[in-house]
Amino acid sequence: MKFVLCSEGFSTPNTVQACVELVGKPQDQISVAVINEGFAVENGDKYWVLNNLNDVAKNFKGGMDIVNLLALSIDEVETRISKCDVIFVIGGNNDYLMHVFQKTGFAALLPKLLETKVYVGSSAGSMVAGRRISTKAYSSIYGKYEDFGVKEYLNLVDFAIKPHLNSPQWPNNRAEKLATTCAGMSFTVYALQDDSAVVVNGDEQKFIGTPPVKIVNGKIV
Repeated sequence: MKFVLCSEGFSTPNTVQACVELVGKPQDQISVAVINEGFAVENGDKYWVLNNLNDVAKNFKGGMDIVNLLALSIDEVETRISKCDVIFVIGGNNDYLMHVFQKTGFAALLPKLLETKVYVGSSAGSMVAGRRISTKAYSSIYGKYEDFGVKEYLNLVDFAIKPHLNSPQWPNNRAEKLATTCAGMSFTVYALQDDSAVVVNGDEQKFIGTPPVKIVNGKIV
């Protein structure tokens, strides 16, 4: 499976180039299927959604489809995504996004799609691809945290992503705070700044942009 797990989507040339290399086609021929469900329960400004979409439009000219999981049958979802090279999952509320994946059957379908497609996540779209840190840990970073009954994410990669490290929007999203809240977790947590991403190609893994903060059992390593 191939992943580009970003903090902030296609906002840097490095992220775009990593996607192009994994797809293996000329950049101007690459097509993208956008999953844009996670923002629906978020309050406040949504310019960031438009920015994520505009970054796709300006970088990839092979076509862009927005695939609404809640509006389409799972067969139609599969048909539409099969016509594209990349599955781009935009952020929002990570537990709600995973709830939609489970409710619609997309969580079960995704491993089949990823036999031939490249998965690119932005923020929550990256988080749901891997392991889930505890609700308590999320609450300590974000404050009030709505419960959608989600206990696990997709576990397609064996680590957790925590995006937007050092972002002024979340003053608690700092390395030391994350380390404390992630104590006792058996898997690695990568905290990413907004120019950062984890790139996975089968068994190979690398980082682009600012190196992540790696947290193992509550310690920064």
